[in-house]
Parts: sequence; C-alpha cells; structure tokens
Amino acid sequence: MSDSPKQFIKRFIGFSMGPVLSAVINFFTVSLTTYFISPAESGKVSIYAMVLSVSSMLIFLGLDQAFTRQFNSEEDKRKLFINAALPPLAVSIIIGAMGMIVYKKMSVMIIGEVDGFIMALLAISLPLTVIDRFNLLLIRMQEKAKLYSFFNIMNKLIYALVLIPYLMCIESTYKSIIIVTFLTLLAICIVEFLFTKDYWIQKIALDKKLLHEMFKYGLPLIPATVVIAILNSMDKVAIKHWSNFHEVGIYSTAMKIVSVVAIVQSAFCTFWTPTAFKWYEDKVPGEKFIKVSNMLMCIMTFMFTGIVLFKDIIIKILSPEYMAAAKVVPFLVLLPVMYTVSEATCLGISFSKKTWYNILVSISAVVVNFLCNILLVPKVGAVGASIATGFAYIVFFWMRTIISRKLWFKFKVTLYALDILCMVALGFASITINNVWLNIALSVLIIIVNYRELVMILSYGKAIINKRKNH
Repeated sequence: MSDSPKQFIKRFIGFSMGPVLSAVINFFTVSLTTYFISPAESGKVSIYAMVLSVSSMLIFLGLDQAFTRQFNSEEDKRKLFINAALPPLAVSIIIGAMGMIVYKKMSVMIIGEVDGFIMALLAISLPLTVIDRFNLLLIRMQEKAKLYSFFNIMNKLIYALVLIPYLMCIESTYKSIIIVTFLTLLAICIVEFLFTKDYWIQKIALDKKLLHEMFKYGLPLIPATVVIAILNSMDKVAIKHWSNFHEVGIYSTAMKIVSVVAIVQSAFCTFWTPTAFKWYEDKVPGEKFIKVSNMLMCIMTFMFTGIVLFKDIIIKILSPEYMAAAKVVPFLVLLPVMYTVSEATCLGISFSKKTWYNILVSISAVVVNFLCNILLVPKVGAVGASIATGFAYIVFFWMRTIISRKLWFKFKVTLYALDILCMVALGFASITINNVWLNIALSVLIIIVNYRELVMILSYGKAIINKRKNH
C-alpha cells in the first residue's frame, strides 16, 4: 500500500534531517573558510573537486542506478550489492593508477602547478568515493532514514571540526582543504563500513546473468552521464579558460551558498527514488505522483524567492573579498530547483526503462550551456556562467518533463511554466535593477501563482502538528 500524505511527509522529514543539518554546518564552515582562503585559492579547490566529482560519475558505469532500480525486486540483496559495487571499484583503482602515470600534466591542468601529493590524494579518493556511494545507496534503499541522516551530519561535522583548526594552526592554502576533504572521506568510509560490512565481506561470486541485466540498464546511462558531467563542469572550465581562478573562486562560493536550496534536492532525491518505485509497483495513480511534484515546485519556488530576496544579507557573512558572489547567486539557484522538480516529473522515463532518452535531455542542456557560456563568460565572467547554468537547467527540466509526459501520461504543466517565468523575471530584476519594490511585487505574484499548493502544504503540516499534540 502507498503512504498517506501524513506518512509521506513524515518519512520525507526523516530523510531530510541529515541533509538539513549538514547544509547548516556546511554553510557556517564555508563562511569561516572565506576568511582564511582567497578566492583564487578557493578556485583551485573547486577545480579539484570538480575533477573528482566528474571522474566518480563516469566510474560507476551506471551500476549505481541499476542497483537502486533492482533493489526492491531482487531477493538476494547481498549478491546484488557486491555485483553492482565491484566493477566500479575495480575501474576506480585502474583510473587512479593511470592518473598517477601522467600526474604532472594532470596537476598543471587542475591546480596550475605540479604537485604529486595532491594527485595521489585524488587517485586514492576515487575508490573511496565508490565505497561511500554504495554504502549510502544501500542505507538509502533500506529506508534507514536516521542512519542516513547520521552519516550526512557526521561527514560535515568531521570536515568542519578538522578544517577550521587546520587552517588556523597549520596552513591556510587550497592544499589544506584538499587534505582535510580526503581525511574526512576516509574516516566516513571506515565508519560506514561498520554498518555495511555484511554486504562487503562475503564470498565473491559474480553472477553473469545479474551483471548482464544491470549493465543492460546501466550502460545506456553512461553517455547521458558523460554529458551530465560536461554540463556540471562546463561553467568552471569556461571561467578558468576565459577568466581566472579568482572568478572560479567567487563562482564556487556562490554555488556553496546555493547549497542551502540543495538541502531539499538532496533530501527529496534520496527519499523519492525508493518511494516512487514502490508506488509504481503498488500501481498508485499517476495523479498522486503529480500532486507531489506540484507541492515540490511550490516549495522550491519559495526557497528560490527567499534566497534571491536576502542574498545581499547572506553574502555579508562572508569575507569582503567574496562580495561579488551576490550577483552570481540568483541564476545558480535554478540548478537545484529545476533538477529537484525534474526528479518528480521525469518518472515516465524511469518507469518505461527507456533511459536512452536521458542522453537527448543532457545533450540539449549542454548545447544551451555551451552557447550561453561562449556569449556571456568572456563579458561578465562568473555572472555569465551562472546565467548559462540557470538556462541550461531550465531546458533540462522541460526536456525531462515533456518526454516523461509522452511515455507516461499527459499531466498539466501550467504551474511549472508560470513559476519558471516568475523566477527568471525575479532573477534578472535582482542582478540588474535590484529594486526592493519590484522584487516584492514579483514575490507577491509568486504567492498568487502557488496559492493552491501552498494551502495544501500548510494543511498537511497542520495535520501532522495536531497529531503530534494529541499523542
């Protein structure tokens, strides 16, 4: 049976606690870090993190997605886990070793200087990232919300508690952040292993039939993953190419401010994947899925509005060197907003198993991003890259949604269209005119557009509070 609205929201809150507290810790960590690290140094860290992230995306071979897709239907979870995790783990070790062979060229490309130690940390981080990914996927698919939240919080807490003293007492450079990031990843993998060791420690028996089935689902995702990797890295690469590490640092800091909105992205995507597939297997009506996506669009639009209206106040928490990040924030917020809502509207693609459509979606977004970066970054630097990213993810959302409607059922998209128009208008008004009354007028319009969904969300919230009081 599917969840009632109250049960749905209750479980969502359970999965949200970790990302919410993690984001709060991360926000204060980033704020403090700006007083120790210059934008140029921060830019080097950002490029390093981008390379690690993109490399990790490619290493999974689509098997992480195949694992989540087959988890509920596969009886032997341990066998499924080891068959999904071992190939990416082996590939990560091979790629890490190959990277060390050409570490000098890689080092110059990434951080602008030769540093074998930093490249060694990158190489070792690859298999650790695979281990961390599959540990968290397992916990997530088992719907262990409290444990998942615990690891999210622990990750950011260890990072903050080690980084700030390190910057104050030992060294205040980009290397400090990279070293502490590595140590945090290593520590979190060790602790996660204590909870997932029964899945890792077993007689390794690769099942050819199971592997074939998983690769059949996962491999078509690789081209889309490659394109997504390009989409996620093009902004920083463009800034580095047409500008400098200082602008990359400003951009990446703005991106970290935007991570406040990514709280909902992380929480919802973590929670929604197992829930959506469970509902689908239980033959829950499509209208219930769309009710979720409409309420989600309302929440994300209000979060966008709040961030844009108060961006100048939020940025004042940072070091004065980072004040330019205020104009970068508005269109960057569209990234988590559009991606998160598309996770709810794109289910037709996942349910039909026609994952090759993801390639078309990603290529469309990349083309828009590439053209916008060429036109805007040479002229307005990080601000141009943020606009390019925002428009690329709007295209990403619409492509996913339109294809999903074609494969699933023709749900209404009026709310999405109106909200996107309002957000784009508010974004442009904020970085150009930045008039208080115009911003307020656009915010009131957003409230009017989302009035129905807002009432629904408040009624569910009130019902949950009343139920808690009665108990």
